Amino acid sequence: MKFQCHTRDFLEAVGLVSGVVPANPTRPVLQSALLIADQKGLQVVGTDLEVGLQAQVDEVMVEKEGSCLVPCARLVKILRELQGSDLCVEQDETGQICIDSGSANFKIPAGPVDEYPTVSFSNEGPAFQVNREDLIRNFQRVSVASAKDATRFNMHSVLLEGKGEELSIVGTDGKRMAMSAMPAAAGNDSGMPEGQFILPLKAVDLLSRILTSEDEENVTLRLDANEATYISDTVCLSCRLVEGRFPEYERAIPQDLENVYRINSEELLVALKQCALMTTKERNSVRFSFGETEATLFGHASNVGESRIQFPVEKVSGEEGDFAVHFNPVYLIDLLRVIDSKQVECGFRDGKTAGLFSIPDHPEAYRHIVMPLVINEMQEA
Repeated sequence: MKFQCHTRDFLEAVGLVSGVVPANPTRPVLQSALLIADQKGLQVVGTDLEVGLQAQVDEVMVEKEGSCLVPCARLVKILRELQGSDLCVEQDETGQICIDSGSANFKIPAGPVDEYPTVSFSNEGPAFQVNREDLIRNFQRVSVASAKDATRFNMHSVLLEGKGEELSIVGTDGKRMAMSAMPAAAGNDSGMPEGQFILPLKAVDLLSRILTSEDEENVTLRLDANEATYISDTVCLSCRLVEGRFPEYERAIPQDLENVYRINSEELLVALKQCALMTTKERNSVRFSFGETEATLFGHASNVGESRIQFPVEKVSGEEGDFAVHFNPVYLIDLLRVIDSKQVECGFRDGKTAGLFSIPDHPEAYRHIVMPLVINEMQEA
């Protein structure tokens, strides 16, 4: 195998694939990336057995076809440090991979291709066609609420649900839940996918990263009973769907909200960041006190100090008088960073049930539910 290409293009492909390659795999071969040089060009492939990714390298000259396995993390480190704009990669008679770029020369061991699992990408079956930028935005809005603990399989994920010509996207970790809805059309002659599909969070993060570098207005995502697939001219991504049941998210949406307020998103974000400076991991709580036209955030912790931040609010509905509720500030900071709206609407039934945060005048487009913290008077003192 021998090929020449631009260093930047090769690094971009290998770097993308490294997002799939596990750091501590159950099988050592999964730490490798598969390089395939043929008449179609150069492909870089990686998998963790749940998610598979293939990236095409642009403007490559293949002098000798072939394939091999290379240590992915090591290859990324080498490519990042190369100063030359172009490079040559060749597998020598000993089986090692030689990388030449200007005055720099590296040799790294290559593994046998037959040990690597098969990674396939099917473009058949029902598919959604959605606006690319809207899908990226909604993935970002929802995934912040997904569980980050990989052992919580059905919550370390994002739910996609097809409902007619609408795609619902949901993420939760049990203490918060984010959901969005966007229009969708059939992506091919097989029609629209119907039902629920649970995608691993890693696949959603990778797909968002891939779509950011694409330039098509609309993209197609294929979904069947076991697998999700995205295929473009330069990248193919597939993942096994997560088994199990996703929480019944529609039942979690708070109803009969008696106290509703509208707040400038940027002002609330600044206030939360300031107030959170006086909290700790052991006492990660801030108190909202809402009045008719103004709200106060209060945070304090022993041996740390206290903070009191005021900001204007617009009371949309509710009885006269003040209203108070406690939240983990991290959860609210997370949602404000992705809501992409000048204002946020906050609705509460009382201080002990979930609060609903949404985009004013477009509540169905994005809703974020956060459970409050129950603080007794002694803790608050």
